[in-house]
Amino acid sequence: METTAATYIINVTTDEGIATFYKTMPTRPKTHKGIKSQNNKLEKWAMENYPNWTEINIIPAYEATK
Repeated sequence: METTAATYIINVTTDEGIATFYKTMPTRPKTHKGIKSQNNKLEKWAMENYPNWTEINIIPAYEATK
């Protein structure tokens, strides 16, 4: 059985410093449109939780290990 969950590393830079955390999403998109949509969801989530953000970086965990 193939795993369809995707884990992302999210770096949020604020006035106070950098917060780095992992977030798991239930699906792993394969198309460009799906990847863009997933990144937008993660970015909006980070903006809601860190309203004083200055920069948000989203990296898929499977790419970070390469």
